[in-house]
Amino acid sequence: MDFFKAFGLVYKALDYRALRQDMIASNIANVDTPFYRPKDLDFESVLAKKKAEIFENQSSKVLPLAHTNPRHLDFENSAKDGASLFFRDGHLAKNDGNSVDLDIEMSEMGKNSTMYLALSSALKKYRGVINYAIDSSKNL
Repeated sequence: MDFFKAFGLVYKALDYRALRQDMIASNIANVDTPFYRPKDLDFESVLAKKKAEIFENQSSKVLPLAHTNPRHLDFENSAKDGASLFFRDGHLAKNDGNSVDLDIEMSEMGKNSTMYLALSSALKKYRGVINYAIDSSKNL
């Protein structure tokens, strides 16, 4: 595995974790908005796609979306870099049609921020190793 490619993948993962944090914060902010449906980012498929792009893995299970007929629907549920957005339904909607569950959103935010901190910590350690290698080569 090329470490510099892995470095790029960690940066992309940090970008997507930050984007997901913003979406969860938006869901929490709209907890009292009538007919609001919570949105989320399909992080695992996005990361698999970016991994396949960065490492040029031909055996990836990611299939590109084809638009072969002008009557096909456009893929509108996409964020930056083709990240797939979806509505996180399945929770009982309140009387106003809002299906945001504050407990679930807070739980998802905690998990996401923990993963963000783990990624940034790994990035910091990786930079430390690179800096150590550079500094030790100066002393030779």
